[in-house]
Amino acid sequence: MSKIVVIGSCSTDMFFYTSKLPNPGQTIHGKQFTLDFGGKGANQCIAAQKLGADTVFIGCVGSDIFGRDIISNFERWGVDTQFITKKSVDTGVAQINVTDDGENYIIIVAGANGTLQKEDVDKARDLLLNKTSVALFQFETPLETTEYILNELSTANSKCCKIVNGAPAYSNSYQNILKLADIFCVNESEAEIYTNCIKKIDCIESANEVLSLLLKQGCKIVIITLGPLGAVFASKDEQKPQWVQVPKIENPTDTSGAGDAFLGSLAYFIVHTPKLSLYEQIRRACIIATKTVQFQGTQKSYPLKNDLPEELFN
Repeated sequence: MSKIVVIGSCSTDMFFYTSKLPNPGQTIHGKQFTLDFGGKGANQCIAAQKLGADTVFIGCVGSDIFGRDIISNFERWGVDTQFITKKSVDTGVAQINVTDDGENYIIIVAGANGTLQKEDVDKARDLLLNKTSVALFQFETPLETTEYILNELSTANSKCCKIVNGAPAYSNSYQNILKLADIFCVNESEAEIYTNCIKKIDCIESANEVLSLLLKQGCKIVIITLGPLGAVFASKDEQKPQWVQVPKIENPTDTSGAGDAFLGSLAYFIVHTPKLSLYEQIRRACIIATKTVQFQGTQKSYPLKNDLPEELFN
């Protein structure tokens, strides 16, 4: 049971680099355009795979060139693609606008990602119930399917760690999903939505207050990623929040996909360094995520294990 299984989205990412965003009705000149592979699920899967994990991806693509290329990219990195289903719809796409200060603004079209059904996942039932150490979920595929899988894993008393990335955030999300997850992870803006913006996260203290609000909703462990401030986390058993700090990056190039790099890395450390504390696993995942913001793109900014300090894996 050492496999990391990612159930989620995959897409083609179209990056537009620009000094600023246009106003309504305005046309501006961009600086650069690139294509990359993306989708939160695919990003998290590739991040873990590039560190040396044994990963499997479960999701849907269209019967088009984008879908074919996504599968080829997975296979190039060594991801098991046998449970990717081809549908007669377009493959998902994302438009990512990146400004000079490294911030990103994203529009996604779900396409085939929105068609992931129970029967697509049931093909991997034995894998999920018997051979999976970590299962990773996001909210770019149907929530009904996510809840179904989480229920199946819980009912079967599976020993696999269920990590749910509540992104993009839904104000009326399935409350049961938060309770079924072993780890619920969101960024600060998403955390505000899940707590109905009762508390604005503008410092570590307010982040800790939101942690408590999420735990009251039934979450077992909550992680809130805070960009350059690192992350805070707490559990229902040990409700005292802990703050994980990260090295400061003065001039980030592109922050898109950093959260996915964090989650893929966290899954890797949970599987491969089980004796480490959750604090240390989160700290190491934060370090890897921080390195990705120094490069353009999502998956292509994720480091290989050999490119990272050896002490991260001790």
